[in-house]
Amino acid sequence: MDKRPAPAGESPHEPTTNLSVGQRLKELRERSGASQRDLARRSGMSPASISAIELGKVSPSVQTLKRLLDCLGETLADFFSVGARPKPVTFFGPADLEEVSLGLIHYHQLGGALNRDTLQFVWATVNPGSDTHSVTHQPYDAEIGFVLSGRIEVSIDGETRVLGPGEGYVIRGHKKIRIRNIFGEDCQYIFVSSTAGLPTALVAGPRQRTK
Repeated sequence: MDKRPAPAGESPHEPTTNLSVGQRLKELRERSGASQRDLARRSGMSPASISAIELGKVSPSVQTLKRLLDCLGETLADFFSVGARPKPVTFFGPADLEEVSLGLIHYHQLGGALNRDTLQFVWATVNPGSDTHSVTHQPYDAEIGFVLSGRIEVSIDGETRVLGPGEGYVIRGHKKIRIRNIFGEDCQYIFVSSTAGLPTALVAGPRQRTK
């Protein structure tokens, strides 16, 4: 049996299908057995709004996507795993980070993570002017973030602090978090969440290379 490692740049897990946010949401909704009207009633949105998101005519905010996933009983891991056939990985590189664009949101998650995995790893770039607004975590969620470069303003349950390189935050159970970039440069940070809490990365385009 050939045990040689895969060539550099190749992913150790099977290729994934590049689905849009709307397609992913639609598959999760149908998987749960809910109609657009059902999801609209649970989330307080109109059926037309749900349809527009699924058709890609409207890009939902972080708050809206989290609300919809919560109403379906789904998680970030479920959202990323739609159309994918991931395998566990021991080591990973850029090719193993699953990319999903959500309007102004752009983030990368470890694609080798299994559905309903205990931990989720996300690498985010936050552009100037980005704002996640207030996002409430589920009682069982936990998240630890660490800033690599640049600065962000993080508010957790009314307590606000500007974080720079080498600084981070911890949020546990049913707390509200808001992340803004009110500065003139990009901020890159990573975070690890348990029970697949929704990432709060907000980006205006593809991640830029740091010099």
